[in-house]
Formats: sequence, structure tokens, C-alpha cells
Amino acid sequence: MHLRADFVPLRATPSSDGVIGVTFEETKEASMVQTLRDDDLASAREAWARLLSKTHLTWDITEITPADHTPYSASVRQRHLADLVLVDCSCDPCAGVRRGPQISQTEGEYLVMLMTLQGREQVTQAGRTAQLTPGSVVMWDSAQHAEFLVQEPLIKRSLLVPKAALAEVGARGELLTGSVLDADAPAVSLLRNYLDGLSRTIDDLPLGALPAARNATIELLAAALQAPRQLWPQSTYATRSAAEAFIERNLHRGTLSPAVIADRIGVSVRSLHRAFEDSGETVSGYLRVRRLARARDDLTSGSPVSQVARRWHFSDASHFSRTFKKQYGISPSELLPHV
Repeated sequence: MHLRADFVPLRATPSSDGVIGVTFEETKEASMVQTLRDDDLASAREAWARLLSKTHLTWDITEITPADHTPYSASVRQRHLADLVLVDCSCDPCAGVRRGPQISQTEGEYLVMLMTLQGREQVTQAGRTAQLTPGSVVMWDSAQHAEFLVQEPLIKRSLLVPKAALAEVGARGELLTGSVLDADAPAVSLLRNYLDGLSRTIDDLPLGALPAARNATIELLAAALQAPRQLWPQSTYATRSAAEAFIERNLHRGTLSPAVIADRIGVSVRSLHRAFEDSGETVSGYLRVRRLARARDDLTSGSPVSQVARRWHFSDASHFSRTFKKQYGISPSELLPHV
């Protein structure tokens, strides 16, 4: 499943399968709202599985339970922020699984941050079961088997992030999928409040503000996932920090190389390489990822592919397109805003 939808709803009309049919108009906001309400449980289960898979990732719904013997009800609002997807969802009790067949239908790999706003839900992954109540935050991995059980009418928010996007900010600590994050931790609280504000304003953000909003989301998520204590030796941390800062200031220079970076920050080339190897990266790989991130921002703002390729020192547009698709799973042209 490829996660892109550049539409907002104009009007809704009932369809025979219980899903509210929606007429759409293309816009730059990339927002989509869909609602489900059905008396027939078999029809509702199939319709909810389709709607959930269309707006989140592919799931198989195994059970639904209408609240108070009323028709089964669910609603989803999906917004895009470049390669990120923000989904607000409400639904009656239900259960679902994501296993081999569902995983194979998903294009790319995602990390999903799930925030419970109202109600109770249980999420199981990697042998861990998380019981979620209002305020809870859990991370799950699209590449691993997962299960959920909504125990009462639920309102939740999900942030879907391609794994490649987190690579832009480097290794920031081990991610324990299926584990509840400390909702009271400052970084987690900051991210949750930021997403509240983003959900209210994303449809009205000007095109030029989208890259900044997207990058702020990634940085805050990386901070929320950071290990509570720094595991790198102090000298390695200092070298890595100095190198990252120098690279960020000089990405526009075509002559940037490990030798140049090491010389300018006053360390040996070997020490520089070691600082990145400790997190499973290379200097050249980190440099490439940062240039691709800048290129992605330019594409989101509407710059032509060939111009972006030249600006960030790729040999030609074809090489840039191949490298970009390998990193992000989509071609550069797919990120260009619709006119």
C-alpha cells in the first residue's frame, strides 16, 4: 500500500457497503475524512477493514462490537505532511491483526506512534502487550506482526513515519516496539502537544511552511525515542556532534568529504569514521542522507527535480532519482506539490 492521498472531502453520500462515499477535490492540503456507519455486522467488519487499511496500513479486522446495540460507527481523518501521515480516528470496539499477508501488502517500512485520546485499547507486538488509556503513547513497527483490541469506544491519533525519515537524524536510542513510552517524559509530552497543534493547523499551513513542520515532527519524535542515558564515550559524542554541525553548515559544498570534515573539526579521519561507526553508520552515508533530506524539502516546496539534483551535488537527475527512491521508497516527482 502506497501512503499518498492529496484530497479533501466536499460531500458525503451513503453507499451499499456501509462506507460513506466521498466526493473529492484535489488540493495541496492532502486531507481526507471518511466515516463508516452500518447495521450489518459482516458488512461493517469488511468496510472497516478496507477503511482502516486505506487510511493507516493494511489490517485484517477479526471482530467488531457496536456500542450500546447501535449501528457500528467509525470515522477517520487523514492528513499528509510530505512523507509523514497524521491520522485521527474514532471507532467502536473492535479487534484486528497484522501478519504476513498484511505486511506484504505494505510498500516500505514505517514506525507508528499511537496516542490514545479517549477510551481503552490493547496493542501487542514483539511479545509485549501494552494497555493504553487516555494519554498513553506506544510505538509499533509496520514490519512486525501486531494485534490490537479496542475495549471501549476509542479516539486515537497515529503518526506514520517512514523508517528512512528517522535515519535523517541519526541513531537516537533503541526503539522498543510494543512498549509504552513515558507520557510524562518532557520530550514525549512536547511531541504530544505539538501534534495537537499540528492537527488543528496543518490544513491551513502555507506550502513553504510544510518542510519546517515536517522536520520539526521528525526531530521531536527522535527526541522522544532517545535513550535516557548517553551510551557513547564523551570523546565520540563530541566528535560526532562537531561533525554533524559542520556537515549541516556546509552541505551546499560539492567538495565535502570525510578528509575535509576531519581536518576542519580537528580530528583524524580514523576518529571521525569511528564516531559514526559506533552507531552503525558511515560518514559518507550520513552525508548522503542529509543531502537527500534537503532535497526532499526543496521538492516539497515545488523546486524542479533537475534543479534539486544539481543543487545537492548529484551527478545527474537519473542518479538522484534512483538514490532518492532507494532512501524514501518513492520517486522525487511524487513529492512535488499538485498545482
